Amino acid sequence: MDYPESKMTLPVRRTILGVFIAAFFIISPLVILYTAGYRYDWQNGILRETGALNVDVLPRNATVFIDNEKLGGKIPIRLKNIKPKKYQIKIIAPGYYDWEKEIEIKNKQTIYIKEISLVKKNEPELLLAGPVKQIFLSPSKKYLVYTTNNQATEVWLENIADQNKLLLTKMHTNENIKVSWSKNNSYFTVSADKSPYNELYIFDAKRPEKQIELVNKVKYLVTKYMWKDSIEPELFFSTKFKIMSYLPSSDRQLTLSTNTFNDWQMEGGKLWTIHWDNVKKFFTITEDSLGFSSDFSSLTPTEIFGDEKFNLDDAIEILDAKNDRILIKKTYTPEMIMVFRDKKYSFAGEKFLVSDYNNWWLAWTPWELTTFSEGEEPNLLNRSGEKLQEVLPMDEFNTLAMIWANKTTVLFPYYYVSHNLLDFSIISAAADSKNKILYFTGNVEGRDGLWQLNY
Repeated sequence: MDYPESKMTLPVRRTILGVFIAAFFIISPLVILYTAGYRYDWQNGILRETGALNVDVLPRNATVFIDNEKLGGKIPIRLKNIKPKKYQIKIIAPGYYDWEKEIEIKNKQTIYIKEISLVKKNEPELLLAGPVKQIFLSPSKKYLVYTTNNQATEVWLENIADQNKLLLTKMHTNENIKVSWSKNNSYFTVSADKSPYNELYIFDAKRPEKQIELVNKVKYLVTKYMWKDSIEPELFFSTKFKIMSYLPSSDRQLTLSTNTFNDWQMEGGKLWTIHWDNVKKFFTITEDSLGFSSDFSSLTPTEIFGDEKFNLDDAIEILDAKNDRILIKKTYTPEMIMVFRDKKYSFAGEKFLVSDYNNWWLAWTPWELTTFSEGEEPNLLNRSGEKLQEVLPMDEFNTLAMIWANKTTVLFPYYYVSHNLLDFSIISAAADSKNKILYFTGNVEGRDGLWQLNY
């Protein structure tokens, strides 16, 4: 139909309708592609997918650069529709070490730079002058045990808040000692570094004048000991004949089991054991030997010794048992075995610890650092020829202090980013990851002593 005096004739209206329909079918896919993250590459004349970048770090006043171009806005920063390629990320903040990493943005993927706390630049502060040897920080971060050598090894306790110091005891050795803190109270033990122990002292940091010598009480050398993870202090220990428990607050001893095992470990109230089965000719790992005893797994002589022959009695030790897995150390070689019910993993390891954060396990030799967490296989995190001595978690993100023979570095393990922290050797160290303080002993600019570094 045509309307009088109208220029919108039927052919014109049909043309306009066709234009709108064509525009709809052309523009709609472009809008959909745009919202899905596609962009047109004018240089190459093709349509590309894009990625995204999220940066959320501490401190909040940090500045982020991507390929040397400063990004606007405050942390956290979220960038969308980034062209897929490799970029150099740099994060800086006044008074902190720079953080740098090359990242690769990929199609339809978001790269997260998070769970990072930059490390402060500070100079060490001398807390105590003199040849301090070892230091042991309490789990509460309120107390510090340290040793000095004066003919014998002197063991000192310091209350960090008021800096009061007390000489606890003198050990009849010039070798390193072992200090083990109870996790949930103020009790700790002092002994020689290696078993069997002919001296084993128990102290309460709140009442350090009271000293308990456990070996004198039981009349036998102690072969192993560990604190129960409980509010009330309770020490599990073994002699050649028994596995026992001692409650220092009430001065009570309890016999838990005869000691017929190669080694044992307590997990809460559950006793894990390992023993040589002379009939089956392998090591049997038993879970909950005091309760619903069940065979957890086994290790054959070949898995332990290979083709070599060693003494079965002291070939292996249990380092830890937790969450349906157990960590075994071969005593004659720097190697460990992580054992699950249905699988086993061997890796290099002389020392180990479990981080307070994310149940993250770390094991290392002077040349390799291996980590593993819940539900994961052991992973080789670092390999170096620089002689790694100690590893310490520094914060809730498991940033690591890597203490080498002649320096200390910081490693952000989730990103494989590192930088130097101290450029000299230290003897012993402990990290207060809550207040971000590194305590260490060593010589700084010609002065021996106990030092503090706020990071």
